[in-house]
Amino acid sequence: MAEEHQKWMEICVQMAEDNVKAGQLPFAAIVVKEGEAAAYGVNDGKAVYDPTAHGEIRAIQKAGAKLQTTDLSGCVLYTNCEPCPMCLGAVYWSGIKEVHYGLSIEQQAEFDTYPKEMYEEFQLPPEKRKVHRNDWSGSVNGKVPFQKIKQD
Repeated sequence: MAEEHQKWMEICVQMAEDNVKAGQLPFAAIVVKEGEAAAYGVNDGKAVYDPTAHGEIRAIQKAGAKLQTTDLSGCVLYTNCEPCPMCLGAVYWSGIKEVHYGLSIEQQAEFDTYPKEMYEEFQLPPEKRKVHRNDWSGSVNGKVPFQKIKQD
Protein backbone atom coordinates (compact mmCIF):
# COMPACT_ATOMS: atom_id res chain seq x y z
CA MET A 1 0.00 0.00 0.00
CA ALA A 2 2.89 2.38 0.72
CA GLU A 3 4.02 2.01 -2.90
CA GLU A 4 0.54 3.01 -4.08
CA HIS A 5 0.56 6.14 -1.90
CA GLN A 6 4.09 6.97 -3.08
CA LYS A 7 2.98 6.71 -6.72
CA TRP A 8 0.08 9.15 -6.27
CA MET A 9 2.18 11.57 -4.22
CA GLU A 10 4.89 11.66 -6.90
CA ILE A 11 2.28 12.37 -9.58
CA CYS A 12 0.82 15.10 -7.42
CA VAL A 13 4.17 16.82 -6.85
CA GLN A 14 4.91 16.66 -10.59
CA MET A 15 1.51 18.22 -11.32
CA ALA A 16 2.33 21.06 -8.92
CA GLU A 17 5.70 21.61 -10.61
CA ASP A 18 4.03 21.66 -14.02
CA ASN A 19 1.46 24.11 -12.71
CA VAL A 20 4.24 26.54 -11.73
CA LYS A 21 5.71 26.21 -15.23
CA ALA A 22 2.25 27.13 -16.56
CA GLY A 23 2.34 30.36 -14.55
CA GLN A 24 0.07 29.18 -11.76
CA LEU A 25 0.62 28.42 -8.07
CA PRO A 26 2.37 25.23 -6.84
CA PHE A 27 -0.68 23.27 -5.71
CA ALA A 28 -2.17 20.05 -7.07
CA ALA A 29 -4.44 17.25 -5.88
CA ILE A 30 -5.77 13.89 -6.97
CA VAL A 31 -8.93 12.12 -5.81
CA VAL A 32 -8.47 8.35 -5.98
CA LYS A 33 -11.24 5.76 -5.72
CA GLU A 34 -10.45 2.06 -5.51
CA GLY A 35 -6.91 2.56 -6.79
CA GLU A 36 -7.95 4.61 -9.84
CA ALA A 37 -7.76 8.37 -10.32
CA ALA A 38 -11.26 9.79 -10.20
CA ALA A 39 -10.04 13.34 -10.83
CA TYR A 40 -7.04 15.63 -10.95
CA GLY A 41 -6.99 19.26 -9.91
CA VAL A 42 -4.51 22.11 -9.88
CA ASN A 43 -4.71 25.61 -8.49
CA ASP A 44 -5.74 27.72 -11.48
CA GLY A 45 -6.94 30.71 -9.49
CA LYS A 46 -4.68 33.18 -11.29
CA ALA A 47 -6.02 32.10 -14.69
CA VAL A 48 -9.69 32.25 -13.75
CA TYR A 49 -9.47 35.09 -11.19
CA ASP A 50 -10.87 32.85 -8.47
CA PRO A 51 -9.20 32.73 -5.04
CA THR A 52 -11.12 29.52 -4.24
CA ALA A 53 -9.74 27.60 -7.25
CA HIS A 54 -7.36 25.49 -5.17
CA GLY A 55 -6.15 22.11 -6.39
CA GLU A 56 -8.09 20.19 -3.75
CA ILE A 57 -11.32 22.05 -4.51
CA ARG A 58 -10.89 21.48 -8.24
CA ALA A 59 -10.17 17.76 -7.79
CA ILE A 60 -13.15 17.30 -5.46
CA GLN A 61 -15.46 19.14 -7.88
CA LYS A 62 -14.30 17.06 -10.83
CA ALA A 63 -14.52 13.79 -8.88
CA GLY A 64 -18.08 14.55 -7.81
CA ALA A 65 -19.05 15.33 -11.40
CA LYS A 66 -17.35 12.23 -12.80
CA LEU A 67 -18.74 9.90 -10.14
CA GLN A 68 -22.10 11.74 -10.14
CA THR A 69 -22.22 12.08 -6.37
CA THR A 70 -21.47 14.53 -3.60
CA ASP A 71 -20.44 11.65 -1.33
CA LEU A 72 -16.78 10.85 -1.89
CA SER A 73 -16.43 8.83 1.32
CA GLY A 74 -14.84 5.92 -0.53
CA CYS A 75 -12.13 8.13 -1.98
CA VAL A 76 -8.64 9.20 -0.90
CA LEU A 77 -7.22 12.68 -1.50
CA TYR A 78 -3.57 13.20 -2.40
CA THR A 79 -2.21 16.74 -2.37
CA ASN A 80 1.26 18.18 -2.52
CA CYS A 81 0.60 20.47 0.48
CA GLU A 82 -1.46 20.05 3.62
CA PRO A 83 -4.92 21.48 2.86
CA CYS A 84 -5.69 25.05 3.88
CA PRO A 85 -8.78 25.61 6.06
CA MET A 86 -11.04 26.12 3.03
CA CYS A 87 -9.86 22.93 1.35
CA LEU A 88 -10.05 20.98 4.59
CA GLY A 89 -13.66 22.13 4.87
CA ALA A 90 -14.30 20.80 1.36
CA VAL A 91 -12.73 17.48 2.37
CA TYR A 92 -15.16 17.23 5.29
CA TRP A 93 -18.16 18.23 3.14
CA SER A 94 -17.20 15.65 0.49
CA GLY A 95 -16.95 12.80 2.98
CA ILE A 96 -13.33 11.98 2.14
CA LYS A 97 -11.79 10.34 5.21
CA GLU A 98 -8.15 9.99 4.17
CA VAL A 99 -5.75 12.72 3.02
CA HIS A 100 -2.07 12.34 2.11
CA TYR A 101 0.09 15.44 1.67
CA GLY A 102 3.71 16.12 0.78
CA LEU A 103 4.37 19.34 2.70
CA SER A 104 2.91 20.34 6.07
CA ILE A 105 1.45 23.77 6.80
CA GLU A 106 4.47 24.43 9.03
CA GLN A 107 6.90 23.49 6.24
CA GLN A 108 4.96 25.54 3.72
CA ALA A 109 5.25 28.60 5.99
CA GLU A 110 8.87 28.88 4.84
CA PHE A 111 7.47 29.92 1.44
CA ASP A 112 3.98 31.27 2.22
CA THR A 113 2.69 31.94 5.73
CA TYR A 114 -0.95 32.53 4.84
CA PRO A 115 -2.46 29.06 5.51
CA LYS A 116 -0.60 28.83 8.83
CA GLU A 117 -1.83 32.31 9.80
CA MET A 118 -5.40 31.29 8.93
CA TYR A 119 -5.24 28.21 11.14
CA GLU A 120 -3.82 30.34 13.97
CA GLU A 121 -6.50 32.99 13.51
CA PHE A 122 -9.28 30.40 13.81
CA GLN A 123 -8.00 29.74 17.34
CA LEU A 124 -8.80 33.35 18.31
CA PRO A 125 -12.17 34.46 19.65
CA PRO A 126 -14.36 35.77 16.79
CA GLU A 127 -14.05 39.39 17.91
CA LYS A 128 -10.24 39.27 17.50
CA ARG A 129 -10.23 37.88 13.95
CA LYS A 130 -9.45 39.92 10.84
CA VAL A 131 -12.77 39.06 9.21
CA HIS A 132 -15.63 40.49 11.23
CA ARG A 133 -18.85 38.50 11.36
CA ASN A 134 -22.20 40.18 11.94
CA ASP A 135 -25.12 38.11 13.21
CA TRP A 136 -28.46 39.18 11.72
CA SER A 137 -30.40 36.17 12.97
CA GLY A 138 -32.44 38.42 15.26
CA SER A 139 -33.83 40.51 12.41
CA VAL A 140 -33.72 38.17 9.40
CA ASN A 141 -35.39 34.77 9.50
CA GLY A 142 -32.55 32.64 8.17
CA LYS A 143 -34.33 29.45 9.22
CA VAL A 144 -36.97 29.69 6.47
CA PRO A 145 -34.94 28.04 3.66
CA PHE A 146 -33.96 25.20 5.98
CA GLN A 147 -37.52 24.70 7.14
CA LYS A 148 -38.61 24.48 3.50
CA ILE A 149 -36.12 21.66 2.93
CA LYS A 150 -37.71 19.73 5.80
CA GLN A 151 -41.17 20.28 4.29
CA ASP A 152 -40.23 19.03 0.82
